[in-house]
Amino acid sequence: MLSFRGGLLLLILSCCSTLTFGQTKPANPATAAPKPYTYTEAMPVFPGGQPRLLALIRDSLRYPPQALRDGLQGKVVLSFTVDSTGAFTKLKLDKGLRADLDAEALRLLRQLAPIRWQPGTQNGRPVAVVYTVPVTFSLTQEPQPLAADSLDLAPGRAIVFPTSSWPGGRTALPADKGVIYGSFVQRLGFSSGGLAQYVRLHNLTTHKVVRILVKPVMRSRQENEFCVALPPGRYALYSYEYSYGVEQIRKPRNGPTLSDTRFIFEVRPGQLHYVGTWNMRQPLQPEFKPDKATLDQRLQPDNPGLPLPQAIVALPR
Repeated sequence: MLSFRGGLLLLILSCCSTLTFGQTKPANPATAAPKPYTYTEAMPVFPGGQPRLLALIRDSLRYPPQALRDGLQGKVVLSFTVDSTGAFTKLKLDKGLRADLDAEALRLLRQLAPIRWQPGTQNGRPVAVVYTVPVTFSLTQEPQPLAADSLDLAPGRAIVFPTSSWPGGRTALPADKGVIYGSFVQRLGFSSGGLAQYVRLHNLTTHKVVRILVKPVMRSRQENEFCVALPPGRYALYSYEYSYGVEQIRKPRNGPTLSDTRFIFEVRPGQLHYVGTWNMRQPLQPEFKPDKATLDQRLQPDNPGLPLPQAIVALPR
């Protein structure tokens, strides 16, 4: 179960085989071509079991933006075959909703193609089995509670002034701080009203809280660069503060430790760190991706003092 927009959006996905009654014995292979089963004595097994399969699909969902705006809900029904070798084959759309939701459901299932299953068996021999998978897009279900972490118990001060950006004209890095740089994809684009946006970070070494500017005032383009000097330590991303609210930054799948619930990176003193592209465009689906060569090329002319080629790659993980 995966929630979006503070619980307003949820994916419920169930994976089940279709039961077929009637013939209980397989066709004689000497007289008939093998035919995929829909139910067998031993069904195919995904590596890690069905909970792992459902979690993999659930955590990869990207609700299509237009469907979200239109409030479109419903069920997309797909089927695929796990053949006698355990290979994933013959994915098809059995019942669709709309092109964008159908495409997202197909994308979710296509990611299973490289994964080898334990094949199903009938009368002790491996056979091909057809699975039916309903994918339900819903806007009304209640979200599952997120796992707690230490930052939930000690979120820090309510008001924290933003840390100043690092001037590109400086020719030396501070000895007592590390400098981080990257790019930020904001939520609202030209609908942001020109307001500034921030990310709050918790220094897990010193237990101090900082806010960094990730979208300047009066700049409404979707992606913006940021560069700031921070005290050394391990940092956890805590919240995204944008024009219309504050949203906690958490990993989609939560577990018992802080590294299971938060994205963390390290800052070293006297060093320059590339922290990647922070994409917050989709609600509660943060992404952190490397695109250093492109960003370095864009930044170097206006930041001659930064040793961009020698920067440490410190992507939040």
